[in-house]
Amino acid sequence: MALIELKEVTKTFWMGDEKISALDHVTLDIKEGEFLSISGPSGCGKSTLLSILGLLDQPSSGVYTLDQKPAHALNDNERAQLRNQKIGFVFQAFHLLPRASALRNVEMPLVYSANYDHTFTKSKMRERALQALAKVSLTDRIQHNPNELSGGQRQRVAIARALVNQPKLILADEPTGNLDSKSGQEILALFEELNRQGVTLVLVTHDPKVASRAKRSIVMLDGKIERDTYATQ
Repeated sequence: MALIELKEVTKTFWMGDEKISALDHVTLDIKEGEFLSISGPSGCGKSTLLSILGLLDQPSSGVYTLDQKPAHALNDNERAQLRNQKIGFVFQAFHLLPRASALRNVEMPLVYSANYDHTFTKSKMRERALQALAKVSLTDRIQHNPNELSGGQRQRVAIARALVNQPKLILADEPTGNLDSKSGQEILALFEELNRQGVTLVLVTHDPKVASRAKRSIVMLDGKIERDTYATQ
C-alpha cells in the first residue's frame, strides 16, 4: 500500500516578474517500509519536495495523499496535527534545544501531541522518550545537554526525537552533512536498521555515496524526477 501518493504536483514562486517552477508536475508513490533517497544538483527541487512531503509547504497544484488523507486540501491546523502524528524530521543542523537535556529534547514532540491526545501524561512521555533514546543507544547520555555531546550523538538525539511519536514516515534532510565520515556511517547504519524494523525513510542528500545506501534512489533535475531506480540485491 502506498503511504505517499503525489499526482501532478507543482510548486511555483515569483521572483519579481519571473515565475520559477520549483516542482514541475511530479508524480510519485512511496510504499510503507521503503527507504528512498532524493538527490540532485542545487536548485533541482529536492528540498521543495521534502517540504511538501513534510507538510511544511503546500503544492501550487496537484494532489498529495499521505496515509490515505488528502494532505494538499487540509488547513494549517489539520496539517500541523497530521504532521505531528505521522512524520518525524531529522535535519543537518540537528535543531536541538541547547539548554535542554537529550531526554527533554526527545520529549518535546510529545508535548505537542498532548494537545491532540490527552492521555499523554508526564510519565507516559518520559517512558516513550526513554524507549526512543534506547533505540539509538543513548541511554547513558539522557541528562546531557547538546553541547556535552558529539555531533554523532546529537544526531542520534534528533533521530530519537523523530521516532518518539512512532511516526509512519521519517524525513531526513542531509542528516550526515555536519558529521565526520565515521559518525556519518554510523547514522546511515542506524537508518538501515530502523528501515529493517519497518520505518519508512526518505533521505535528501547531495552525496551519491549516501544516496546509494537507500533501497530506492530518485534523482531530480529542474523540478522533475529524472531517474527513479531500485537497488539491485
